[in-house]
Amino acid sequence: MANPSLVLFVMGFVAVPLLGVVLFQLPNTLGALIGLALAVFLASALALYLQERSALASLAALWTGWVLAVVMVAQALRRRLPGAANSRWTKRGALLACALPWFGLALAQMMD
Repeated sequence: MANPSLVLFVMGFVAVPLLGVVLFQLPNTLGALIGLALAVFLASALALYLQERSALASLAALWTGWVLAVVMVAQALRRRLPGAANSRWTKRGALLACALPWFGLALAQMMD
């Protein structure tokens, strides 16, 4: 089994931004926003369910919920702020925000 910190690092800086890029391919419609909101709820429920069984799986589900929520907010902003430049900056900001939980985890480990 791999070191949990290494798994979280790879998940935070490789897998999660790739998931964000894939989710940005969704159409920018109200139906897609509702689907993302439902997926955030399901990911949070899965994280709570897995909390007692596997801390790493629960954290992965919670992180997935975070990415879904970030993409949902970015899609909503793209609907409200039309234009190619706004769309590019919104996507870039959202992809950077996907990695924010890693810094919280690193800070928590440093405080131990």
